[in-house]
Amino acid sequence: MKILALSLFLGCSVQVSAQEDANNVIKAIYTEALGEQQGYKWLHYMCTAIGPRPSGSEAANQAARYTKQMMLEAGADTAWLQPVEVPKWYRGTEWSKAYAGGDSVSLPTTALGGSVPTPKEGLKAEVVEVGSFEELEVLGKDGVEGKIVFYNTYMDHSLISTFNAYGGAVKYRWAGAMEAGKLGAVATVMRSVTLLRDDLPHTGAMSYGDSEVKIPTAAVSWQAADRLNEMLEGGTVELELFLDCGVQGTATNYNMIADFKGSKKPDEIMLVGGHIDSWDLGQGAQDDGAGCVHAMQVPNLMKKVGYKNNRTVRVVLWANEEFGLDGAKEYARWAKSEGVYHWVAMESDAGGDVPRGFGISANDTLLEQVRTFKELLSPYGLHVFAQGGGGADLGPLRGHDDFFIGYRPESQRYFDFHHSARDNINAIHPRSLEMGAASMGALFYLLDNLD
Repeated sequence: MKILALSLFLGCSVQVSAQEDANNVIKAIYTEALGEQQGYKWLHYMCTAIGPRPSGSEAANQAARYTKQMMLEAGADTAWLQPVEVPKWYRGTEWSKAYAGGDSVSLPTTALGGSVPTPKEGLKAEVVEVGSFEELEVLGKDGVEGKIVFYNTYMDHSLISTFNAYGGAVKYRWAGAMEAGKLGAVATVMRSVTLLRDDLPHTGAMSYGDSEVKIPTAAVSWQAADRLNEMLEGGTVELELFLDCGVQGTATNYNMIADFKGSKKPDEIMLVGGHIDSWDLGQGAQDDGAGCVHAMQVPNLMKKVGYKNNRTVRVVLWANEEFGLDGAKEYARWAKSEGVYHWVAMESDAGGDVPRGFGISANDTLLEQVRTFKELLSPYGLHVFAQGGGGADLGPLRGHDDFFIGYRPESQRYFDFHHSARDNINAIHPRSLEMGAASMGALFYLLDNLD
């Protein structure tokens, strides 16, 4: 009995000691992140010295080279650039003007990524408004042919998850031109996919699918959509639209890959990443410069606090997430061909606001193990350990690996900035950004100590 009691006592002592050690390391990670704010320094340079990083741009390549150098300076054992062939879409002059009853109103307008241009002289046609694809179908060819379709569609304000609301609305951006073009429309415009009632239009990728019919498509600001809706309530409205845009072939961009080699299990890769490209209207601070520096900070913070990682921590910054996931597809192709084993893969692509937790895709055993970390991490505001997570750039790895994590910050204001001119360095609070980096670093430290 005495021996049993002693064994239990010693077991408890080991557990308490291990928890104390973990608490100390986690505290040190947050102290380092919030004190030095290295992630914010990296992001500030990317946004202000390099700027927007659209697909096919030299700026995207500058960012890849810069982040590679920063990872080498942070102590990466290797860092390299993986070439990726990507589409090069350009944006030129763009505007629209609505006419009704002898009056005209200019509408803040931006072409959607992938759109064909209007004719050189622009185009002008009557506007027809719909609130869904179902309404479009009811109108049919008779109601749509020769007209400009206005998708007056909204993110669902009743949903707490803004990403769920985004998912319900973004289908009109993606497929709106394709569906309207089938019925003979000459162009489409849509209410920007945002929850903010402002006058900045929001861009984003669209697709024509396999359709041979390609019509110009654009987004107008929230307030512009309200003005257009009000004009249509008064009677017939014509819209003049001019878009100078289009795909200019392909170009080479790069994935940035940096490895911090593990001391005990170097062949087990702990991948952490974000996407290096952005849209062109803003500096790409929230989407996804924040995710890039979050990922870069994970191994940097581990090193700064004196922790030696057991597994290899790999930072991957993907090219062209916004316009086709080309970087993610190329990395996955290479990783599979080389037999790379990702023990875990985590992505940050939801902005740089204050951390809330993580979404986890894993088997039941791993999921419950990660959830045991809540006691250690909840003092830092991390309370979400939800089932299901990852990110778009991790998608091509599914089926090859099976342990994915998506970082989840506060998202209520994320779509204020997303894909708009508002997405610049001023959209980022340094402390919130670094809290996110520390949260991801703390989780990776805990994961690295699992068997």
